[in-house]
Amino acid sequence: MAVLSALIAVPAGHIGRFRGRRLDGEGRGTALLGTVVGWLLLFVCALAVLAYIGLIAGLAFLADAF
Repeated sequence: MAVLSALIAVPAGHIGRFRGRRLDGEGRGTALLGTVVGWLLLFVCALAVLAYIGLIAGLAFLADAF
């Protein structure tokens, strides 16, 4: 669910920044915040997936060692 939220926040933030330029800066800060939070959330989700894969690989290695 977090990935879906991030995938919505990133394009919406970019569109908001583009529209904010045309409307003399209204809401550009909020759009920037949405973009940054979306990218950070994607980064954290990617790290979580890598950590999970590493955990499974480590457990498989330990199981084969015994």
